Amino acid sequence: MKKKLVIAVAVMLMLAGGTISALKWLGVGPFGDGAAVGTEAAGTTPGEALRFVTMDVLVIPIFQGEKVAATVQIQLKLEAASVENQTEIARLLPRLNDAFLSDLYGFIPRHLRKEEGLDVALIKDRLQMVGDKVAGPGVIKSILVQAVLEIPGR
Repeated sequence: MKKKLVIAVAVMLMLAGGTISALKWLGVGPFGDGAAVGTEAAGTTPGEALRFVTMDVLVIPIFQGEKVAATVQIQLKLEAASVENQTEIARLLPRLNDAFLSDLYGFIPRHLRKEEGLDVALIKDRLQMVGDKVAGPGVIKSILVQAVLEIPGR
């Protein structure tokens, strides 16, 4: 009886191992890369690469009286919807950089007076709005905020 139970457990383990190996090899289930699921919602095809334009780091000084109280550094990437939009964004980078800095220069100090820290989602939405004004609606698909660093003043 014990021998049959051991053989049954061994067969079940082999079947489970074979099933897991097949799922991993096929890339489905929990072992899938998620490309087929996430791309439909994002509006891209599975073979289509994402198009990003990297911006220089935005450096925003925050003044308190005559002194710099802090400096905020923000690293951004702009996602383009198409190759044409990618070249348009690259062409408009100086104007986008200026518009982002101008807006954030006034917005971040007001935001920090109301809140304890920076709300990255709010900054992303605000930059998307400014980007749509400069480049036109739909040119910048989304804005990826890679890093936000707040450096206290001296």
